[in-house]
Order: sequence, then structure tokens, then C-alpha cells
Amino acid sequence: MPIQLVMEKRTNLGSRESRRLRRSGSVPGIIYGQGSDMAVKLPLIEFMTKIGYSKSLGIVELSIDGNVLKSIIKEVQWDTLTDKPLHLDFQQVSDNQLVLVPVPVKLTGIPVGVSIDGGILDHTMHELEVMVKAVDIPSDITFDVTELHLGDRLHLSDVDLPEGLTVDLAFDPVIASVIAPKALLVKEDEEEEAEEGAEGAEGETAEGGEDSSEE
Repeated sequence: MPIQLVMEKRTNLGSRESRRLRRSGSVPGIIYGQGSDMAVKLPLIEFMTKIGYSKSLGIVELSIDGNVLKSIIKEVQWDTLTDKPLHLDFQQVSDNQLVLVPVPVKLTGIPVGVSIDGGILDHTMHELEVMVKAVDIPSDITFDVTELHLGDRLHLSDVDLPEGLTVDLAFDPVIASVIAPKALLVKEDEEEEAEEGAEGAEGETAEGGEDSSEE
């Protein structure tokens, strides 16, 4: 069942009015889409209790003067000092309307490169923008990383997305990879330096031998 927020229309606009609302424990916002914009306000405690810091919520119902509108949250402006919302943007939608939304990315499984080779799983992509019908917005997208070996990278183009989702593959981002731990990298660097030193010493010895034979 969709989350429902109860809010009121606001007629007084401007930055001064917005500051007054925040001081009184409310959050200003706007609803756009479907041909018109509407300025609204809702109690801060209701927003934090029902929404808070959640990223992907699907459709959120907005109850205003007895009417219920379906929407998605497009943007939340946060106060970096207090971690409280400053302003809310809602987009009114219909169930089958295609929308572009960010969806959290989760990983499942223990990579072979971690369990056997001692590597470290680097979770690179934590959020993915997808085009999907509003009614089908997933709470998250999960990718299996079990088959990743040391040095492997899982690209977005390597996986099959759930049906109904489309993404922009122009940059083909890395979802996750298995990297060598720092200690292993240092050891490999030391071994390479030792090999290079040995090769250099052999070369000098060979050159010295040739000179003495010519004399």
C-alpha cells in the first residue's frame, strides 16, 4: 500500500514565508505535473516519520482537502547543518506513466575473488536511474556478484535488468569489482622491483664479462 502524506495548500509564497513555516514545524513544497503546479506544506514530523531519508518509495499519495493525488518524490532539499528537509518537490503521476527515478543498488553473494583469492569487493554503483512505469518502481535492484574473480569488473551491460526497466548504457558504468587488498598490491610491487633489480644485475654482469674477454 502506498505511503500517504496529509498536506495543505499554501497561498503565501516567498522565502520569508518558507522560513516562517520551517520555524513553526512545517516543510514547504510544490506539486507539479498534470498541467498545473500547487504550493503545499506538511508537518515536518509526518514527513520524517513516513519518508525520512528513504531513497526509493514508488508512488506516494498526497491527501489535500479530501482529494488524493498520486505522485513521486523528485527532489528533497536538505539543510546540511540540521539534516532537516528545506523544500520538497513532488511530481504528480498516473500509474502507467513512464518516469525517470533513482533506485538503490544492492549486491548479493560472495565473489570467488574474495572467498578464494583474498580480494576485496568494491561496491561502486549505489544508485541507478531507471525509466519505468510509476506503478512498477522497485524498492531496489539486486545484482549477483558470486562469479567475480580477482580483478573482475561487473558492468551494467553485463547484467539483465528486471522486466519493464530501461537504463542509459551510454557510459556503461561499473556496478562492482573485486580488487586486490593493499598488502597484496605492496607485495606484488616489491616482487616486481626485485625482479627488475635482478635483471639489471644480470645485464651488468654480462656486459662486464664481455669487456674482460676482449682485453
